[in-house]
Amino acid sequence: MNQEQIEELIDRSRQNDTIAFAQLVSEFQTMVFRLAFRLLCNEDETRDMVQEIFVKIWLSLDKYDGRCRFTTWMYKITCNTCYDRLRVLQRSPSAFSSDFAPANEILRFTGDLPPKQKLVFTLRDIEELDVAEVISITGMTAEQIKHNLYQARKQIRAKIHQIETDL
Repeated sequence: MNQEQIEELIDRSRQNDTIAFAQLVSEFQTMVFRLAFRLLCNEDETRDMVQEIFVKIWLSLDKYDGRCRFTTWMYKITCNTCYDRLRVLQRSPSAFSSDFAPANEILRFTGDLPPKQKLVFTLRDIEELDVAEVISITGMTAEQIKHNLYQARKQIRAKIHQIETDL
């Protein structure tokens, strides 16, 4: 779907066209799910958050002003929603089931990172977004991103080193 088609669906959705919004959801649901899962590392939790994210997007469409790409704006809503959820889960670990099987080792290693580090690591190293886009999504400064990314990578390297040592 090109940018012009996306803009048309956004305009129609702003006029309460639920079919147009369903097309936006269909187009971007996989992207939102993938990012949310990489942040939350739990499929059930992710499904709940994706529903909440698209409700927020629907309710906030009037706030999208087109200064950034629509996907960047959606990433920001996704990250903020998941980041808030991670902070809640960090305070109440019993609310979060850890009996999931992550798709790969990196997701498992990110599970214990503090929310900010996990967010920055996911956006930069897994989603491969550039620093400017991460700044736009998170509202962090370049220095904060650099620091959180350094700390996240350091912790992940330590975990990998520990596994190698145990072998």
